[in-house]
Amino acid sequence: MQLELQLTNDERVLPSVRAFAHETLRQVPLSPGDAAGLEKLVVGAVEDAVAHAYRPGEEGAIKLSINDTHGRLELLVRDFGLPQDVADLERRLHAEDDSADRLFGCPASAINEVHWLAFGPEGKALQVRKWLHDKSITEHTEAANLAPFVESAPLAPQQQYTVRRMQPSEAVQVSQLMYRTYGGTYFNPDVYYPERVAAHNANGSVISFVAVAEDGYVAGHIALELNQPGRVAESGQAAVDPAHRGRGLLERMKELALEVATQRNLIGWYADAVAVHELTQKSNVNHGGKLTGVELGISPKTEKFRGFGEQTQRVTCLLYFHWLKPPTERTVCLPPRHRDLVELIYRRLECPVKFTDGVPPTGHGTLAVKADPGAGTAFIRADALGADTVHAVRHAKRELVERSHAQVVFVELPLDDPGTAEVVAGLAAFGFGFAGIAPHFSQRGDLVRLVYLVEPLAREPIKTYDADAAQLVDYVLAEQDRVRAGL
Repeated sequence: MQLELQLTNDERVLPSVRAFAHETLRQVPLSPGDAAGLEKLVVGAVEDAVAHAYRPGEEGAIKLSINDTHGRLELLVRDFGLPQDVADLERRLHAEDDSADRLFGCPASAINEVHWLAFGPEGKALQVRKWLHDKSITEHTEAANLAPFVESAPLAPQQQYTVRRMQPSEAVQVSQLMYRTYGGTYFNPDVYYPERVAAHNANGSVISFVAVAEDGYVAGHIALELNQPGRVAESGQAAVDPAHRGRGLLERMKELALEVATQRNLIGWYADAVAVHELTQKSNVNHGGKLTGVELGISPKTEKFRGFGEQTQRVTCLLYFHWLKPPTERTVCLPPRHRDLVELIYRRLECPVKFTDGVPPTGHGTLAVKADPGAGTAFIRADALGADTVHAVRHAKRELVERSHAQVVFVELPLDDPGTAEVVAGLAAFGFGFAGIAPHFSQRGDLVRLVYLVEPLAREPIKTYDADAAQLVDYVLAEQDRVRAGL
């Protein structure tokens, strides 16, 4: 279902908006409470746009869209008015008031994701996502046996395995496999909802590959997650039943995944290697991965890892990139202080690079914010830079930290933008330190990542496999010391 309503900023449209939202949401499989909450949110967001998106007396357009795609409901309220109104919207989204006063009266429990998008002089948008699939694997009748795998389990009989794309009917087995492998601690909670696993595969945001035993048992799984706008995919969600290990299933699944990634004309794939231990770092290095960034504190310290005790601080990951196509020359605009290290990163990537001094950005920039309250993490991406970008990022960070209680805020900026050097230097004054490079994470190319930490991280719990990882982690932590000293 895809519906769109276009209207003007006239209060007389509000009864029609209310009727449109009510009747549309009534046709979606939502609980009465969630439907009522989402209706309040939609009507409240349109009321806010009618009242504040345009100057007094100025007529403007507002667009409301409601899309149900493979079980994920997306609501978007878009205007084309004043760019500074994003600040007011952000305060509303992350207010600490009672749930009845938040999100235009919609309880936080009624939604899964809320983002705001800023389009500079072309207005803003409120984006809300709600999964209609909320039945965890633990609630399925097929999930009777969810005991953790025994690592020393006897091997299954020798047999032939079929490695192929996952079929929708196997989503329950995949969720079982992930639960028995990781308990409830895997970073992406969608893996524990079979309907979401199937829906992601149906809409192409995830491509799952499985290793199937002769009796139809799903003994292994790996996925390509297409979660960036650029031509890259994340390799993750890897699990193999211990009774079927030692038979090359993970390598066979990965080979098929990379074959499909190449067919889709992707430029590369990446993996996040945890720094709680060195195992996944070692695997990436041994398979040709190139270290490009440090994701300081990207996950909460409550994350659990089998064989390791409780974490003493938030979990850090290292970003490894793997090429599928030969790299081409980059033009990079960064402050001089980071150029030696960035040149080294590109040299290790076997990618030619040239630096430019750049110029101060002008006009209005654009921002997109994605927050994960459960993880205490947020990402701010500026696809186009403007004279207001530093101020806008600073404001968004303050709201995310003070009102949404984000513990870590990442900023991503286009490396080829002539204004990036000035923005990076400007954000350093507000606690954002260099964190690395994200190759091809945007449609225009590579991004530089900066990070703001509410609480500093110690070096000792961050384990590094080799000298390259140690060097980059030390540099990024030293950057944190430098920018925090200026606060």
